[in-house]
Amino acid sequence: MNNGNVEINIKSICRSAVSEGEKTPSWDSPLCQRMEYRACGDYYQRGETHYCLYEEQPEGWEEPYRVMLKWKDAVLEQHKKGKAASRMVFEPGKCRRDLYRTPYGELLLDIHTRRLEIRQEQEGFCLFLEYAIKQDGLAVSENRMEIRVGKPQ
Repeated sequence: MNNGNVEINIKSICRSAVSEGEKTPSWDSPLCQRMEYRACGDYYQRGETHYCLYEEQPEGWEEPYRVMLKWKDAVLEQHKKGKAASRMVFEPGKCRRDLYRTPYGELLLDIHTRRLEIRQEQEGFCLFLEYAIKQDGLAVSENRMEIRVGKPQ
């Protein structure tokens, strides 16, 4: 894929942590939160490292925040800057701690990456991610995310 303008398509599914004794809903359950987001951005590659830059406009927020995706081999980093700021590192089998800053305060989150697949396709890249989030040792959510980076339609 050549450096330049790209379209980024993000689909995510989040299922909240359940109390002990409760059954975890399936990924198809209506209890899971789904989000789809599409943005235009820039892609470039330096050496073996790939970068994707774009803006995200959270619902109800006045200002967008800037997002940088950076991947190499089997590691994906997501940096967000703006009123909310974070750096999340996803590496299969590893648990990483991230300070997530919001206008309402800071959260210390543990991100456990269960699965990360990075595939180069004919028109771009597909990144598939499964991870769990904990705060203060308590499970918050399980997440799946598919990110497609490719030529604008």
